[in-house]
Amino acid sequence: MIAIAEAAIASPALIQQDLYFGQSLSNYKTISNLEFRDFLDDVITPRFASGLIQFDGKGQLQDQPGVKTATNVVTFYAADSLENQISLKQIAQAYQQEFGASILRVTKKDELKIGFGPGKDLIDNNLVPELIQVDLFFRRNTDGVKEVTQKQFQAFVDQEITPRFPVGLTNFDANRQFLSSDGILVREPAEVIRLIIEDTEANEAAIDAIVSAYKQQFQQESVLIAVNEEVTVVFGSTADLIDNDVIPEPIQVNLFFGRNIGGVEGVSEADFQTFLEEVVDPRFDQFTVIDANGQFLSSSGDLIRERSKEVSLIVEDTVANEALINEVVSEYITRFQQESVLVVVDEEIQVNFIANPIIGCRVGLAK
Repeated sequence: MIAIAEAAIASPALIQQDLYFGQSLSNYKTISNLEFRDFLDDVITPRFASGLIQFDGKGQLQDQPGVKTATNVVTFYAADSLENQISLKQIAQAYQQEFGASILRVTKKDELKIGFGPGKDLIDNNLVPELIQVDLFFRRNTDGVKEVTQKQFQAFVDQEITPRFPVGLTNFDANRQFLSSDGILVREPAEVIRLIIEDTEANEAAIDAIVSAYKQQFQQESVLIAVNEEVTVVFGSTADLIDNDVIPEPIQVNLFFGRNIGGVEGVSEADFQTFLEEVVDPRFDQFTVIDANGQFLSSSGDLIRERSKEVSLIVEDTVANEALINEVVSEYITRFQQESVLVVVDEEIQVNFIANPIIGCRVGLAK
């Protein structure tokens, strides 16, 4: 992905593909991490050799209340070509054949711009600033051998990113892999920084400065930048969260739950799991949870870090689902004395299963 040739930068056909691989099968057996890694190595990476990012998550499948299954989320950026469409179907068929499970595919291409370095004019600077989502993908290998340590990367976030975006950011740990020019499989740790910012020229310049600093400090060729300007952002429950179409359509809703209470960590893993079981699970058939870390500068300039959770929902844009999302947000704020929950809605997505669905998997239905 990040190793794509510079010539690909100008390609208007690059789109984002998120593939959700459930690891619980219809017989309640589980696909092991080793089995999935072999599938990633043997089936997916050869078809998208320029690179992919893999996140570890936890999922909930319909008709299996209380059953939490590992969910592998694979993200890559590739041309919207017939060849790649065929490759996706081949991947799905292979996954179905080997494990008897399907893949949920979420495609993002409307209002999405991809770049691999500074100065690419990725943001439309509106006269009245609007909130957009910017994802930065950082490699942690410098030359295929040396690695940017977690401590070094955290220092970079503290010194280069947070001062430029003091209102906050979310950091996800990930794994990246690709095939080198001589066909060797390369794996490396990666970091994804998600920013919710205004689409101003100043913020665009700040992103360019961050990318340039990382490239220089850690001898990187590029940093992938994904800009999504077609999102709705709120910081709590609201009556006007979703455009409710007459004919319901699938949308993605990401909820970001901070785990600090009164400035210190107060929402434990057990507390959050209970919240999922008591509040989220009864309302939504399926969701994916990914661990993250957030940080921001307080009003007095102190650096505040907190562990957080991202809960991703693929639902239909109905009034009923809008009300249920607001209930989840309001309950978390009340239960854990939170000031807000960040809600990011992307209504410009395409969703489909690219193999026969696993037990009870549906999109867009609340319980």
